[in-house]
Amino acid sequence: MQTNQVSDKTRANSEASDHSRSSLGSQSTTKPRTIKTPRVKEKKSDDKIHRLSQSTSSSQEAPHHDAQVARITPHQSTLTQTPIVIPIRSGHRYPFDLKPVPDLRCLGNGLDPFGTMFQSRNTRVNVERLKIECSKYFGTEGLGRYWIPECLSYAHTFLSTLYMASAYDDVVHNREIESLETAALRQDVIHFVGGHLTDVEQSVADHNIIAVSQLILGDVISRADLGLRYHQMGIAKMIEQRGGLQTLGVNGQLASAVSWANLATAALQEASPTRMYVDYCEMRALKTYPLIATIPESPLYHPHGKFMTIERSANCNANAQKLLEDVRTMMEDLLDTNSSRRAGSSNKSRSAYDRIIRFRSVQPSRKTSILKTKDWKYEAIRLAAIVQAQAMFDQVPLSEALDRVQLPEIQPFLYSSSMASHSNGSFSSTLDPQDVSPATDLSESPMFGSYSEGFPSNHRFSNSSTSSRPLLSSLQSSSSDVPLQQEVLMREVSGDTILQQLRDALENSDLSDCWSDMAGVLLWIGLVMGAASNNSKDKIVRRYFSATTMRACIMLCFEHPEAIHSTMLRMTDLIAALGRKSNEGQMIRNDSFVSRKRSKN
Repeated sequence: MQTNQVSDKTRANSEASDHSRSSLGSQSTTKPRTIKTPRVKEKKSDDKIHRLSQSTSSSQEAPHHDAQVARITPHQSTLTQTPIVIPIRSGHRYPFDLKPVPDLRCLGNGLDPFGTMFQSRNTRVNVERLKIECSKYFGTEGLGRYWIPECLSYAHTFLSTLYMASAYDDVVHNREIESLETAALRQDVIHFVGGHLTDVEQSVADHNIIAVSQLILGDVISRADLGLRYHQMGIAKMIEQRGGLQTLGVNGQLASAVSWANLATAALQEASPTRMYVDYCEMRALKTYPLIATIPESPLYHPHGKFMTIERSANCNANAQKLLEDVRTMMEDLLDTNSSRRAGSSNKSRSAYDRIIRFRSVQPSRKTSILKTKDWKYEAIRLAAIVQAQAMFDQVPLSEALDRVQLPEIQPFLYSSSMASHSNGSFSSTLDPQDVSPATDLSESPMFGSYSEGFPSNHRFSNSSTSSRPLLSSLQSSSSDVPLQQEVLMREVSGDTILQQLRDALENSDLSDCWSDMAGVLLWIGLVMGAASNNSKDKIVRRYFSATTMRACIMLCFEHPEAIHSTMLRMTDLIAALGRKSNEGQMIRNDSFVSRKRSKN
């Protein structure tokens, strides 16, 4: 009896289910079905029935316009998303930075426990550490695509790469004498290169020339001038025996590297480059870039006629951009071979020079505010611009202009009321008549923006390098007999002081990404100050600017070879124009790359 009741109940449920499905199909052909809000535990199954009814209705007959249901766009959350981890801030010292971490020795030798990489003959050379340092200092996508595969094929090409990294590491750590690793790696490379020279085929092969080229770059970073000259003569002989630069491989990257390296080295030494490399750079210096392209612009390179990348850069403030524009103006006036007059004598150059030396330093602001990396970039640009402007204004080599630079300085000045009554006569007598110019408005100068109130007249800075003397005083009326005023002086600054100040500015400007879209400006600073420090007795500072130049070149040369070639040619023309013999410099400039480029246009 109980079994029959269960069977009847099951049969009834089955018939009800069939009736429900048949009625669902019939109703879908007439009008959309309204489904009541289900209970929580039956929500999932009813949702499936609802989606089934909608798909059946849409497939058989399109619903009327008044029966369509509008979809509501879900609202986005206005809460800001926080990162899953907080990255380490560069430049911030954490507690774990205060205690040095010892080297890990328990799992083998660093990152290469089985010694699979080429090793130095000196067991004290840490190949694994230098490999990481090389990637940190010079690593780019272009370097990994074109250059590194060639360097990993032979011992001397690999070790020469580490030699550059070790030489750069010596500069970073202010070593007056090169480290044992640097000296050992240089000897390794020379040993392996010498061994390949005994083989006719291997002596002038690409890998041997690559090793010597990186040996030269390491010598430039270390300022090892004696070995540098020897290696330069050797690689020139190897290229000659090979048949010229056009026969070198690595998709033209090898010929490009040895060429710009020769021009950069000559610029740092204020010397003339080898003609073979100049000709190669001239043939491969022109390229048409779209206006939106990010390129290494600088006063030495601006293919669009004006700065496009620099104007868009968030790292370059307005005053830094003005400085770069004024340096470019003076350089174009100097290198204009159609003009026979001295560059410093033109009104355009004089005005640009006056503006450059009036820009204010950020150093006094360190006591009252926290300076950003953008401020330190401006400070480095300002100092380099002053040195180059002085060289172009006096038309002397950069190394000589470094000791002629005078910087404006504002100091407190006490005077009595009797002095104020005679101020117009007595104080103005210290100024030369030709120094007064209505075109020079100190009230609008970035240098004197905070001290412009009450200036009685406008004056042009004197170019005299004799002694520090007051140029202008803010003479404000006051009831006090001894008020405190400001006195503007032109103060001579030693060349070593300027070099050290510029190095400090660069160190505070965050060089981790080589100034990113302003890498061309960093390259310009390295070339100018490297040449200016050519005669400096401070070898640490000389190495620093050489290393800065080489790093910027290596970071840029694979992605922008034409821009690097053009930059080096322009710097070569500038060094020639600032030669000690003005007539000799003019002859060189008449046959310069700039002159030939203009004649073609």
